[in-house]
Amino acid sequence: MPDGKPYVGRYYLTYDGKAFVGINPVLGTNEPLTPKPANQNVAAPSNIYTLSTSQNQVKYAVPSELELKELIPYYPIPTESDYNRGYFTRFFAKYVTGPQFIVEISQGDYANIQNGNVSPTMLSYKTTTMLWQLTGPKNDTRISQYQIKGGVFDTNKRVTEAKELSFKGIISYIGGDYTKFARLT
Repeated sequence: MPDGKPYVGRYYLTYDGKAFVGINPVLGTNEPLTPKPANQNVAAPSNIYTLSTSQNQVKYAVPSELELKELIPYYPIPTESDYNRGYFTRFFAKYVTGPQFIVEISQGDYANIQNGNVSPTMLSYKTTTMLWQLTGPKNDTRISQYQIKGGVFDTNKRVTEAKELSFKGIISYIGGDYTKFARLT
């Protein structure tokens, strides 16, 4: 018996047009979905599916309106509070398959990819974040025998080189501009 309550969730489509619950065939419950019958008194778009649970309840799977449909390159602009803090977070993505071009993305796009809230037609992406120093001297300076104040250029270079180990190509993407956005003191 249908319960009529909406089920808004992630689902994926297979090559043969079948729909299943989950982000992809590897993640999720993979319960089959069937197209919502057109004879119901509810005007429904063609992308609404029904899910029959073990209790014979029917729920509706609707793609989220906030679903990420394409990656749009993003140019971050640090805020005054970022400069007061001395750093901010940058977000990056690249295709998992095919050409692995790196794109700087917004925090919202990063969150959508991390949460799997992406269109089923989108390619798979690998993401990463990087703390980016904004203020300080350009280069490291020795304060005492055991203490060094990290400079913007040197710190951002170290962070980028460390990130290169798990996110190949980030050094080329940054292109040596380690003082980008910086306010040097």
